[in-house]
Amino acid sequence: MKNKILLLILLFGGTVLLGAVDKAAGEVIFTQHGCTMCHAKDVDTIGPSIRTISLRYSGDENGLVAYLKGQGKPIVYPEREGMMRPQLLRIANLYEDEHRSLARYIIQAFMRIDF
Repeated sequence: MKNKILLLILLFGGTVLLGAVDKAAGEVIFTQHGCTMCHAKDVDTIGPSIRTISLRYSGDENGLVAYLKGQGKPIVYPEREGMMRPQLLRIANLYEDEHRSLARYIIQAFMRIDF
C-alpha cells in the first residue's frame, strides 16, 4: 500500500514539475526570441496579446505548433500574417520540444493565476 501511495505521489509530482518546466522554458523562448516586442500579456498591440492568442488556440496545441513552425495558417488576425512571417522564420529552427513549450506557455496563459 505504501508503495502505491509513493508511486502516485511521484507520478503526480512529476506531472506538476513537468508543467512548471514547460512553462518556464516557453517563457524563456518567448522572451529570448523577441516575441515581447509585439505581444503583451493582456493588451493587443502590434500583435495580439498572449491572452488573445491563448483563447483562440485553446485546445489546439498542434495548430499553434504548426503555425509557429510556419506550417499553418494564423487564426488570430490573419490579415497581419505578413508582419509575423519574419519572426516565424527566426524561430523555425527551434526543436520540436521548444515549439511545444512555447505553444504551451501561450495556450495556458489564460488559465494561470501568476500570469
